[in-house]
Amino acid sequence: MSDLYDILDPWGPASTSSAGHSAPAGGGAIGLEEPLRRCLDKVALPPVYAAAYSAALTAGGGRITRGALQTTLALAGLPRHAMGQIVLAADTGAEVLTRRDFNLALAMAALAQKDMSPTLEGVMFHKDVLPPLELDGVEALAADAAPRAADDPWLSAGKGGHGTASSADGAAAALGAMAVAGEAAGKEQAHPQGGGEAAAQATVPNISMDAVQWRLDLEDVSIKEAAEKGGIVFKHTNYEVSTRSYSSMVVRRYNDFSWMSDYLVKRYPYRMHANIPPKGFADNRIKGLTRFASAILRTPFLRRDAIVIQFFSNTDEFAHVLRVGNLDMDVEEIDVDDELGSTPWTEVEQTYAAFADFYRQVAHDEEKYRMQITALEKIARYKRAIGDELCAYSDTLRVANAPRESVSGSRKFHAQPAAKRALDGVLDELSMSFGDVSLLEKSHGEVLKTISAEHLRRLYDAVVSMKLMMDRLRQMEKRKAIERVRERIDASRKQLAQLAADTPPADHGTTERLERQARDEAAELEQLELEQRRIELRFYQELARYRCYECFLQRHYRDHIEEQIKHHTLALDAWRQALATAAELPAEPLGFIS
Repeated sequence: MSDLYDILDPWGPASTSSAGHSAPAGGGAIGLEEPLRRCLDKVALPPVYAAAYSAALTAGGGRITRGALQTTLALAGLPRHAMGQIVLAADTGAEVLTRRDFNLALAMAALAQKDMSPTLEGVMFHKDVLPPLELDGVEALAADAAPRAADDPWLSAGKGGHGTASSADGAAAALGAMAVAGEAAGKEQAHPQGGGEAAAQATVPNISMDAVQWRLDLEDVSIKEAAEKGGIVFKHTNYEVSTRSYSSMVVRRYNDFSWMSDYLVKRYPYRMHANIPPKGFADNRIKGLTRFASAILRTPFLRRDAIVIQFFSNTDEFAHVLRVGNLDMDVEEIDVDDELGSTPWTEVEQTYAAFADFYRQVAHDEEKYRMQITALEKIARYKRAIGDELCAYSDTLRVANAPRESVSGSRKFHAQPAAKRALDGVLDELSMSFGDVSLLEKSHGEVLKTISAEHLRRLYDAVVSMKLMMDRLRQMEKRKAIERVRERIDASRKQLAQLAADTPPADHGTTERLERQARDEAAELEQLELEQRRIELRFYQELARYRCYECFLQRHYRDHIEEQIKHHTLALDAWRQALATAAELPAEPLGFIS
């Protein structure tokens, strides 16, 4: 703020995390950053990481300090600014860096060597396919460290030991309060912990709790309008889509995004999906497309989809990619027993039984966040209007806008006294103070619109996605069809029993027809029940995923309140400066006529 408006920033030189968030006092990492910092705990890293750790321990006298980390990163041949960015992101403010922080720094260095963004988010996206790390002078150390693989959790192929325990602790801390089990019936179930000790703990669904799914502020996609229109006769707008995950830039049309949205719904009908902006709202289309594309790449199972990979990485026209590619477009296969894992099926049934209650809650969330976004946008407009009015008020104080001194008559009677000249000088300073406040009000309005409202809009998109998914599930619901088939099976069985009891026996052809009909109906019933189990399981899992998005509220409201405090503090300082300036105005009446 001080760089923009030359006003003292009350926060001072606050350190920030790699994601651009203000760090707490003392430099500690914020709570939402913790899953990112644990992303390598279950990843087997190359031996060069262990060798570098040994070298850093030697350089730091038995501990990893910032200086030892900088010495190690110097071996990677990185620019000075990249090294500073990595050290800032890896450092949590503690006097000594942990092995986890050191590994994160090396992973970011590996990304920087490949001209990729060296951030914690980048490590999260590429944790399974990290580029090789090149450190000059550590080859011998790497050979020495290799035999210790069994004792090093980051070198162990089994990914056990410390890394596994850390990830389990992180999942429990982040998701312990987000259980779905039994909540529809108002119950909580207890499960024993390991080590022979029984402890009450909320049950978490057996789904992939990849932390990147819950971070709505994570941006992986950058979209901008291409300079030239596409098409020979009928012009259309092209968009340049750049992604960090695939390190690529492709050109796509709006129709390509629309096709992708339809494909995801058909391929994964039981899942939540990002919402694409309507074609008619051209002004907000780029922001909407960015949210849509980023939401796709935040979801791990979508990021691994073959068509999604082609969409974001293949530089050919997407229509050509679809024509020549042998791409799978079948509906997602679901193995209920495999995905259910150790979760009791009764929990899934209890959750689905309260479908209507959850639907009302989601509808309430949609209305709540919509009203909040509308309120923030109104406040932003008011702030900009206040800033414009204060700017106009400031102009009235500028002496340069006052009438010039008359050139007629005697100079004796028109010359300005010293008090009047002093008044004009102080009014100019007051004009600058009001101008500072004007800029602050406009800045505050812009922050509310582009940060607070935009972040909340991402959560609103998740709510709308959940509501649309529940609408689809309600249409695909098979319980009524199951009841009808069961009734037909019961009727067929009664007819067969009646025919078997008849004397004389019934026609053999009639009996065979009824038996065949009963077998077909039984097969149909089995298929319908399987589809219904898939629907109920996916609802159970997606509801848990939807609830995980609520952790984003902590980030949103914290940042919103911090921005409010910051801008109001800056405005208060500016008004105090204006008060001090106003106190310097000449107050002796005779000074204006002498």
